Amino acid sequence: AEPSVYFIGKMLWSKGLGSLMELIKYAEESASLGIKVDMYGGGPNKDEASEKANTLGVDMEFHGPVDHAALGMSHKIFINPSTSEVLCTTVAEALAMGKFVILPSHPSNDFFAQFPNCLPYSSKEEFVGNLYYALTHSPEPLSKEYSYALSWEAATKRFESSGCITVAEAEAVENALSTDAGLELPPLIEDKSQRNKVAATIRLNRNRYRQFRSKLSQEMQQSNILPIPLRKRMVAELDKRLDFNIDEILASPKLRFQLSPAQLDKNLLDFYDKYPHGQYGDLIRVIFGRGVDVGRQNHYLRQQASKLKRQQQMVESKKRLGHRSSKKNREDFMISSKIRSALERNLNLNVKRTTNRESNNNNFVGGKNDLLNPKGKQKDNGPRMSLQHQSVGMVKPRNSFPTRLPPKVFFSRPLI
Repeated sequence: AEPSVYFIGKMLWSKGLGSLMELIKYAEESASLGIKVDMYGGGPNKDEASEKANTLGVDMEFHGPVDHAALGMSHKIFINPSTSEVLCTTVAEALAMGKFVILPSHPSNDFFAQFPNCLPYSSKEEFVGNLYYALTHSPEPLSKEYSYALSWEAATKRFESSGCITVAEAEAVENALSTDAGLELPPLIEDKSQRNKVAATIRLNRNRYRQFRSKLSQEMQQSNILPIPLRKRMVAELDKRLDFNIDEILASPKLRFQLSPAQLDKNLLDFYDKYPHGQYGDLIRVIFGRGVDVGRQNHYLRQQASKLKRQQQMVESKKRLGHRSSKKNREDFMISSKIRSALERNLNLNVKRTTNRESNNNNFVGGKNDLLNPKGKQKDNGPRMSLQHQSVGMVKPRNSFPTRLPPKVFFSRPLI
């Protein structure tokens, strides 16, 4: 292959295009290595990179996208200045085709440093030296070992090995997860005599409670009310006992837990997020003396907000009660309106709305056709012996009430 240099990849400034131009310019100025670089690939910064190359006076020709396999016999040196790759595929392809590859010393390129045709650099001077070596030498043939290292089978095995741990590491992890961790706490009661009294009281109460449980268990066994499976299960629960040394717990309490370090850290973080930032976080700050002013202020503001919320709820409840009472008054008014309209229609009366006091004093209040006077007596609309006077108590209905005729008068002898 001709000693030509090329770059293939996405035309982005993040791929190190600017760094490549500066390195080529430095090689030309410092070592008189005037070379032409063929740029293959497309991207949003292609035109800008071409303009910058012309401005710097670097011999770069941008050809656009091309298949990397098509450059197998046409180019000898591949330069990849990018440091944004995890594992550059074009570098692996160039090494597999037996080309020199010049790239920066970077963790993403550590895998390729084992190949003899890979020439990493960490400075401009080292880049110039590698470029001169590549221009004046021929690449070494790719051996079977290095060819296998570039295969998918070798990549799969490397992936499996990266996820494996040794037997010693597995045993250490198992012990760390299964071993009980503990925290030594100060005694709950410093005074020994007082501690003995508390322990004696606890033991007495525990014995009494055990006697109660055993008696209840015996009664349940003798009873036939409960189903047999439920009875056996309840008796088994009553027979359980929690045996612990009260004196040891009071003298040297221990906090033990069976959690992995990651789970313990997660629980502690959840506790921190729940309590200090929750409802009682301000009280905790006041008690422990950190952020006392802020804690008191936040606690006061929360109390005021809670008080305002209760007041708003009371106002809303009163509004609901008032709405219900007004609704009831409207219903009563509609009923009374219907009664008045029925009376006016059937009795031909002009009924007016009265108060409770007036309705108690007057049986009926109307306009010109009042049946009763304010004193409750009948009006004298004619002579007492006349038929008009006798029919005063009769009201002639209009539509719905049946007509009541005046009573008949029977005579025992003819009147002269």
